[in-house]
Amino acid sequence: MHKEVSRPEIWRYLGYKNEQPEESVCALIEDCLRQLETAASPRQVSLRVSCRVDGNQVQLGALQVTSRSLAEHLDGCSEAFLFAATLGTGVDQLLRRYGQTRVSRAAVLQAASAAMIEAWCDECQEQLQGQLEGLYLRPRFSPGYGDLPLHFQRPLLECLEAGKRIGLGLTDSMLMTPSKSVSAIIGLTEDKKSCTVHRCAACGKLDCPFRKV
Repeated sequence: MHKEVSRPEIWRYLGYKNEQPEESVCALIEDCLRQLETAASPRQVSLRVSCRVDGNQVQLGALQVTSRSLAEHLDGCSEAFLFAATLGTGVDQLLRRYGQTRVSRAAVLQAASAAMIEAWCDECQEQLQGQLEGLYLRPRFSPGYGDLPLHFQRPLLECLEAGKRIGLGLTDSMLMTPSKSVSAIIGLTEDKKSCTVHRCAACGKLDCPFRKV
């Protein structure tokens, strides 16, 4: 993984918002990031598919889903990437170990690994963008955003063969394993101006404590 993990993002996950925490917390963050870099084994998989929007119906290759939020997000896109990424099982093992023994370090590891998976996804998206000519990538839109049902993760991951290709699975409650993983749909468009919306702007969870203004 080459993309720098955003320290302000970690601060935000820890509840500091735009304020830098005290020196001792910053030192703990850096120590946790070093541990995570050793434990993580980032992997990703993507599939380019056709995209068709008809009202609230969205057709993504062989997949179909009803979602007003996703339909609005993909408006104007004739193609999309199905996408999944993970930091691997080593990060989960690290989180479990400290979750039972050192709660404060575990909290920082949780925040740092959440920022790390976003940085990894951003890096993957930059790589995908580098393969395109005349097309631009919309922000990632994940199951659970807006009215896109969380259970859409199952057909999405099955279509990607994410279990076989990057070791990504689902629990009965649709949570991904390893836990620091992301699944998403990324629209392709010729309109570059429509590709600058931050992920929070595409999410309907207005009461989320981690929402960016």
